[in-house]
Amino acid sequence: MLVSLEWLKEYVDFDLTPEQLADKLTMVGLEVKEITSTSTKGLEKVVVGKIVELSQHPNADKLSLCEVDIGTGENLFVVCGAPNAREGMLSPLAVIGAELPNGMTISPVTLRGVKSYGMLCSEKELNLGNDASGIMDLSPELKPGTPLTEALGLDDIVMDIELTPNRSDCLSIIGIAREVSAITGKPLKKPLISFKEGNTEASSLTSVTINDPDLCPRYSARLVLGVKIGPSPYWMRRRLESIGLRSISNVVDVTNYVLIEIGHPLHAFDFDKLTEKRIVVRRPDLDENITTLDEQERKLDKDMLVIADAKRPVAVAGVMGGSGSDVTESTVNVLIESAYFNPVSISKTSKALGMHTEASHRFERGTDIEGLIIALNRTAQLIQQLGGGEICSGIVDTYPSPKEKAVVNLRPQRVNSVLGTDLKAEEIQKYLQSIEFQVDSDGNNLKVTIPTFRPDVYREIDLIEEIARLYGYDNIPVTMPASEVPTVSEPEHLTMSKRDFRNRLRNTLNACGLMEVMNYSFHGSDAFDKLRLEEDSKYQNALRLRNPLSENQSVIRTTLLSVLLENIAYNINRRTTDIRIFEIGRVFHPKAENKQPDEPEFVSGAITGLLNAQAWNQPTRTVDFFDVKGIVESMLEELVICDYQLNPTSFPPFQSGRSAELIINGVSIGIFGEIRRDVLESYDIDQDVYMFELNFNELMSHSMMMTFQSLPIFPSVYRDMALVLPYDIPVSQVNELIKTGDLVKNVNLFDVYKGKQIPDNMKSLAFSIEYYSPDRTLTDEEVDAVNQKIVSMLAEKFGAELRK
Repeated sequence: MLVSLEWLKEYVDFDLTPEQLADKLTMVGLEVKEITSTSTKGLEKVVVGKIVELSQHPNADKLSLCEVDIGTGENLFVVCGAPNAREGMLSPLAVIGAELPNGMTISPVTLRGVKSYGMLCSEKELNLGNDASGIMDLSPELKPGTPLTEALGLDDIVMDIELTPNRSDCLSIIGIAREVSAITGKPLKKPLISFKEGNTEASSLTSVTINDPDLCPRYSARLVLGVKIGPSPYWMRRRLESIGLRSISNVVDVTNYVLIEIGHPLHAFDFDKLTEKRIVVRRPDLDENITTLDEQERKLDKDMLVIADAKRPVAVAGVMGGSGSDVTESTVNVLIESAYFNPVSISKTSKALGMHTEASHRFERGTDIEGLIIALNRTAQLIQQLGGGEICSGIVDTYPSPKEKAVVNLRPQRVNSVLGTDLKAEEIQKYLQSIEFQVDSDGNNLKVTIPTFRPDVYREIDLIEEIARLYGYDNIPVTMPASEVPTVSEPEHLTMSKRDFRNRLRNTLNACGLMEVMNYSFHGSDAFDKLRLEEDSKYQNALRLRNPLSENQSVIRTTLLSVLLENIAYNINRRTTDIRIFEIGRVFHPKAENKQPDEPEFVSGAITGLLNAQAWNQPTRTVDFFDVKGIVESMLEELVICDYQLNPTSFPPFQSGRSAELIINGVSIGIFGEIRRDVLESYDIDQDVYMFELNFNELMSHSMMMTFQSLPIFPSVYRDMALVLPYDIPVSQVNELIKTGDLVKNVNLFDVYKGKQIPDNMKSLAFSIEYYSPDRTLTDEEVDAVNQKIVSMLAEKFGAELRK
């Protein structure tokens, strides 16, 4: 919410600096994100001048001689060629020495024999607009001699206030002014709404019918006849532009002005373009569409709400008007709409159509159902003020089921108990009344009537929160909670919470040098093609968003691999090439229609680049398959998962022959290995990448708590064994068979060789085997017997021979 301080000061007079005001607003829950200045250069010597006398130039038909009062007591004589100059008119005057934004320097000049001591200026000459048809016509309420920047509020400060979704009441200048009034104790000055109605009854010319009161509980309209459409005065254009809105015409600008001023969206229809001159609030008919003001055709559905005339929709309720009924230069009669729409309905419509407007932003957060009449009357007043016309008598107000204001019982004792304060009932009452809550005493308690502009307040605790922020969070005393630390007994069985397991996994990966990343749960629809997934792959079955923020976030992820590859590509493009990252997150697999998808959690990681930084005393190399394998094995070791297998596998994103599948108790837990070159090219990655993706829940189910044993009192016996066996036999199978031998405690592969003295299609594997018995010292004879038995089993199953 952008707030002009010059505009804000019209409703509450405060003497705080912008920084002080920002700090106080932030402390009451309205965070000020940014403060910017809108000062205009080149207007330092431009003041408000009043033409007190106007006469014809003696030597030129198209020039006038103006006597201008600038508040110094001595009038200036200025030659002017503007056709709109008149006696009594107030206009900007650039005095001698002024350097205008267009580069012109003002000095005394002689025009057709008459000396001129200044220049009356147009908007364009002052860089305040595009109108160069005449001099600026300023408000007659201004005082001659006032600096133009002060008179027009050009040296303004704009605050960007970040509001939480519940504070819809602050989506207006008056809403913020109400908060400033409560903070400073200064009175809130709301605009005086006063106008003269004509003799024509509005109800005799139009009507409003609500077919769906659940979606539109109230709809009100006013008629203004004989309006003259034209540009808005500078003061209004300036205020709208200061908060980022574009000026269109006086009538449209008024609806936008009141939207920002009061916070209630309005819409102006060209009354003569409405069929049968009436309004019907209804759901769309089958296959009914509308072309909105942005000239886009919108497909409507039965769950939306439209504003229609007797034949067709003329607006999408609460979102945007239609192009066939909008106010144009030819408009004469205007119907002003002010309504209340169901917030949920507007939110769904806005998202379904991909349209987020200033109106929908407010309606979907909840507007003031009682305040819409105030906004309607304010709009009629300003339209008449800027465009003339007759305001028809009365309001066409359709309100089938008026709502009563909520009343909440508030206990001062409860307030102090929750906040730890010692506030009296009178102080509590004062705080609530400062933000326009009606408070009545009811014995020891207070009865608080909630204003309709605060739909977020409906419980006692909500009122306590209001008191806390107005009293000041920094004034609430700080106390340390008192609690006893219970004695924790040893559990009957050791278990681990999901949070503890996640932290344990995270710490392990951090210790392996990987940094954690967190990504959105979305990726682009082209991610599956980039990963070279097959068409029938289960990963292709993904949920797609109806209204994505962008095409790059249109599909909910079914794997973490794609987002991690995007992370790597992003960093490589910024010259960070040595990357070690991981993510623990959910993926989403759709189920049957109208059922929640499966949301399994996975842990996935990626490494690429150099293994370690280059230094004078140590060599470096790029990471390889065995580095990612080591990370996976380190995880398994730390999680105390011992009974597992690593088998070669083939999965499209991974390079065949350089990837492996992790299997625990016969169940596939995940995969790791080198990413295919064509996959990397699709992400514009020009270096090798190694990744893993493991099922988090399966890892947790197989993980055990680490237990400790006393140090061994008997020595281990070691034997080395070099085997020659077929090349295609996995090392893991050999390793598992050796472990089945009696007295074998540990097996370690320390050498793999293929070359001279080894036949083709064969390889040499060298193992170190640790033998141990917890109850005795082993003899060489019994170790040799076990060792020979293992050799026999290897020969029988794999055709292995001892290498000579």
